[in-house]
Amino acid sequence: MPLRHTVRVTDIIIKKDAPSEEHLSLQGFYTTMNNFNRHSQPFVMVLVVTCVLLICSFLSTEFNILGYKTKKVDPIADILLKGKAKFVPLPQRILNDSIIAKDSSEVAIRSLDPANILDNKIDSTSSLAHFFGALNEVKKVKKKVRIAYFGDSMIEGDLITQDLRNEMQKTFGGAGVGFVPITSVVAGFRTSIIHQFGGWTTHSLLNDIPANHVLGISGYSFTPETIANADTNSSSGSWVKYAGVKAERLSKFYETKLLYGKSAGDNYVEINKVNYKLDGSKPVNELVVKNPKGVQSVHAKFKCSNPLDIFGFSMESDSGAFVDNFSFRGNSGFPLVKVPQNIYSGTNECLGYDLVILEYGLNAVSPEVTDYAWYEKGMLNVIKHIKASFPNTSILIISVGDKGFRKDGVYQTDPSIPLMVNIQRNLAEQTDCAYWSLFDAMGGSGSMVKWVEGDTVFANKDYTHFNFKGAHKVGKLLYTKLMSEYRDFNKNN
Repeated sequence: MPLRHTVRVTDIIIKKDAPSEEHLSLQGFYTTMNNFNRHSQPFVMVLVVTCVLLICSFLSTEFNILGYKTKKVDPIADILLKGKAKFVPLPQRILNDSIIAKDSSEVAIRSLDPANILDNKIDSTSSLAHFFGALNEVKKVKKKVRIAYFGDSMIEGDLITQDLRNEMQKTFGGAGVGFVPITSVVAGFRTSIIHQFGGWTTHSLLNDIPANHVLGISGYSFTPETIANADTNSSSGSWVKYAGVKAERLSKFYETKLLYGKSAGDNYVEINKVNYKLDGSKPVNELVVKNPKGVQSVHAKFKCSNPLDIFGFSMESDSGAFVDNFSFRGNSGFPLVKVPQNIYSGTNECLGYDLVILEYGLNAVSPEVTDYAWYEKGMLNVIKHIKASFPNTSILIISVGDKGFRKDGVYQTDPSIPLMVNIQRNLAEQTDCAYWSLFDAMGGSGSMVKWVEGDTVFANKDYTHFNFKGAHKVGKLLYTKLMSEYRDFNKNN
């Protein structure tokens, strides 16, 4: 057979097996379409979900299901309402019952401004007389004046208290952050001290407390790991480290106090490589380590053969003003009675408090609640518990601040806030405590919206909590109000 016929047959076979130009064109089209579909799927999904949400925003999506109320779906409300939030005035019945409308000879003329501190007594019998007397003493001799500031998440991470402390120390001297717990969920958030720890068991107000443990003043107690033999050279055991920050009066520690519960057996702590035995027999005991030249950090290792409650450390100087932050997230104030009076009074013997501040209520308010008589009754017991524990200490009750509440797509004051403010003012009057309305000091009704959406942002988008700028503003404002009362006290004495 001629060669040309072989080649021709081969050519025919090759052409038969190879795809045609038309087939190649169709295959390319299908490949392109598949690739397009695969890459467009996320876009299509987002578009569909967005359309569904937009449709829901025009429909009523608020339902009551088994006692739970759903919220309205409104994904673009923040965009549409930016800068359009309205300020809803307080009901007239609240205004009529306000401090402005009150006519009482026991209230100083200046206290007619609800943004000022209200003192239910005057002159030497002032609710803040003990605190003001302590301030006068600090100016004359080398002493300490101390504030215990109890609160919820509004003061978490040393917010507000660090600014109050800074202003107090600028005026009355002193250095150091005061009391710091052993562990903290906001250790990384706090800017007034560097705080690290490891190997601890924590007990708190909001949990069941074992029978062989007791809570400290902060509402927490911390149990170190126990070891078979309390070998002071052992590297095992629980530890905590505090370091100063680059800020005036916060860079060094001059006096370190360790507060702990009853201790039996071989329990030791090594602080900056020096061993100390913990053998206190009181409900609250203290170990004081002085460093006249100051140290930049404190590293404590615990070597305990028996269970022991550790309450915390205090970083301070030998004189001046101190503000201890006792924040507890989610606390309504009621659980404070779970700390025994002998723990409060025992801590007071060690640290010496001249003023106790109570700032609660945020975790008790709700837009649906219209009667807070139950809260007034519960907090009355709390205040009595605190007064019995700190019998010679002044007490200042601070009201809740304003809190935003969105109704029908518009931000306004949560209707429960002015009700709670009135309850807290009544509590102060019943117990002869001083009172400061943070709500009025912020600007009253609608102020939280301004703090969130103003040119300078002072609060977070939850319309509840202050940011650092807002906390700084409140801390300085509280200091200013306290000093105004202090000057008036000295004029009358």
